[in-house]
Order: sequence, then structure tokens, then C-alpha cells
Amino acid sequence: MDNSFVYYFETDDFHLKYAQGEPFLKDKEFHNYHEFLIFLEGKSYFISKNIQQELTPGSIVLIPKEQFHQFRISDSDKYKRCVLGFSETSEIAELIKQVMTEVKIIYSPNNKITNLYKDLFEIIKSELDDNTKKLYIKASLIQFLVYFKESLSSGITQNINISPVVLEAINYIDNNFNKKISVNSIAKNLYISPSTLAHKFSKELNITVYQYISKKRINSVEKLVKEGYTYSEAALKSGFYDYSSFYRMYKKSSGN
Repeated sequence: MDNSFVYYFETDDFHLKYAQGEPFLKDKEFHNYHEFLIFLEGKSYFISKNIQQELTPGSIVLIPKEQFHQFRISDSDKYKRCVLGFSETSEIAELIKQVMTEVKIIYSPNNKITNLYKDLFEIIKSELDDNTKKLYIKASLIQFLVYFKESLSSGITQNINISPVVLEAINYIDNNFNKKISVNSIAKNLYISPSTLAHKFSKELNITVYQYISKKRINSVEKLVKEGYTYSEAALKSGFYDYSSFYRMYKKSSGN
């Protein structure tokens, strides 16, 4: 089943969608906006830098911008979710920074939060004008953020099933992706064999070291282009030293 956006609403600062089916951006493990994903139905195994865990219906995943994450969907036809993506608008930027520090899962949100995303569903499918919908959704976003800020110490899962060596590899890549790095150079810095690193990395994260580096770099390019750099400048600053190779990879990743 192809991705079906049952309801979708977008502004310059955020987007809200209720969807069922295969994710349209299923290989987009990095993106330049923050995201709340409310898992409604289906079977999904979530993978990130600090979490490996099967999701349960009703759980909420907090995904900060530019953070690696992946959803392994067993049956796309039954995969239902509500997604609220948002940027750091000036009036709530500080609140967002306090809450969106790392990937987190909240398995048992209270009734207030459950009712909040039920209200969002009613708003997005209503016949209200766009300006009114925008106000309602923004108010709901602020309520989500305030709730999560107050409950950061409870009901949150992190650091599950990721080995120390893979965490070290991720941290090394995140700090050096714009340099000339490879499986061999990373393994050398971690004092393990390249084959061991490659095997453990792909097994635990469902992505190869090379793919992780490439996606991290492409995400950096997209961010820099939004800041005003040309694609060639952004590619070089992000670790792509061969523009033609970058261009082919970027076209493939963007689906063009």
C-alpha cells in the first residue's frame, strides 16, 4: 500500500499529517526539522543513535532535527501515525531547545496528551479556515512542548541495545562527517577491525557505515543551501570532495 495522507496541513513553520501506509520518505533518516511522531497502529521497530525498540500503539517518538532515526515497518498497510514536524520559530525557540535534546520515546502519555492529538485530528479534518487551523495547531504544539518539558524524567526510554562501539562510531562520524573518513579510518580510531565495525554497525542500525556518512552529509548540504550556500559550496563543506559523485547521490536520495 502506498503512503496515503488521510489528512495533511502545512505552513512555513510546521506540518501536520495523519497517514497510513508506506512512508513517502522512507529512506529519509535525517531531516532539518523537529518531529513528534505518534504511533497509532501497526507494527514498527524504531532505531536511532540511542534507542532500539519496538513501538506500541499510543507511544510518542520525539525526534530532534538532524538526528539519525529509522522506522522498520513490518506491515505497511496497517502502519498509521500522526506526525507533527516543526522548525525553531523565534517565540518558542528556547522551549524547543530545552525539549528536543535527543531522540526519546514516551510509551504512556497521560490523558491530556492523548486528548490533545485527538483534538488535532478533529481540527485537521474540519472545515475551519487555514488561519484558524494554524492557530489551533500552534497552540497544541506549545502544549506538547510544555508537557514534554515537565515529564522528561519519566516514561522515557533511551540507550537500549546499542553497543558502546557503535555509539562511539556514530559520535565519531557526527563530529567528522565533513572530513575524509571511511570505515577503515573510523575503525582505526576506535581500535577495532573494519569488518567488526561494519558488521556491528549495519546489524544494530540497519544501515551501513557508508550510507550513514552519506546521508549525514546530504542532510548537511540541505541545511547549508537553506542558509544561502550554493550546492557546490555546501557539498564541499559537508565532506563531498567530488561534486559529480555528490550530484548523482543527491539526485538519487531526492528521487529526482
